[in-house]
Amino acid sequence: MQTLLTGALAGGFAALGSAAAWAVGSILFRKIGDKAPPLGMNLGKGLIGLVYLAVALAIFGFEPMSGRTLLFLSLSGIAGIALGDTFFFKTLMLLEPRLTLLLSTVGQVFTVLLAMVILGERPTALAWLGMALIVGGVTWVMREQMSPEERSEVRQKRLAGLVWGLASAVSMSAGILLAKMAIEEVSALQATFVRLAAGVAGLLVVGATTRQISAWLSPFKDPRLLKDIVLAVVVIMFGGFYLSVLALKLADASVTSVLASTEPLFILPLAALVLHEKISMRAVLGSVVSTFGVALVLLSLS
Repeated sequence: MQTLLTGALAGGFAALGSAAAWAVGSILFRKIGDKAPPLGMNLGKGLIGLVYLAVALAIFGFEPMSGRTLLFLSLSGIAGIALGDTFFFKTLMLLEPRLTLLLSTVGQVFTVLLAMVILGERPTALAWLGMALIVGGVTWVMREQMSPEERSEVRQKRLAGLVWGLASAVSMSAGILLAKMAIEEVSALQATFVRLAAGVAGLLVVGATTRQISAWLSPFKDPRLLKDIVLAVVVIMFGGFYLSVLALKLADASVTSVLASTEPLFILPLAALVLHEKISMRAVLGSVVSTFGVALVLLSLS
């Protein structure tokens, strides 16, 4: 019992670390996105990340895995990385990082709903209350008042960002559950590598079919932009991706998914300090409400 508690606690901290890494990574990728398209950022991130992970696996070793594990991890990579991350970067280009990450908290609701269907989980009344607060907090921030002269243009942009953000949330939730179903027999590092390899393969197929690979990656011929994405990938790969998979291995998918939704707590001060965004009281209150909802869902699972 003590071992299980220790493992679950470690998984919780890993999920929180993943949330913090994604917050930092979102700031870094938001600046890269001014010069590179979403698909280019995702493919560049994947290719560089594979090099990092391959070196790590060469040091720590690669374990044999069953065909079922390989299949589910591959599907998880296609759903969560090829689709989910591309949609995430698209959202990031349409919305501010704080709104993008706050919107991603809705993904925790999708995770719970999918877990009901796939894993047979049944949320309690407390969990449903928490999910309602999450959605309410996101809606509160997304409806933040705009000046009349910018309302129409910004509203259209935010609506597009909302659509892409929801698509990202659904894709990432599917990726989380698929990974959870396959991660028992391999290390978190190896599972991260397989998921990323499948995601990159999916992007390469699309890029080869549309003959857009060169256009996607051409911005990274700029040494400064290449340096920026190399740094961003270190944060995302060993912070965001690896810690999220480690958390899934050590704790329940619902718990880790809920804890990972604490990104808005990290992004608000970062957006203010790094991007010099003005953070309104409405945004702060919306984040607090969403985070309180996350806490209720977590309590319902304890």
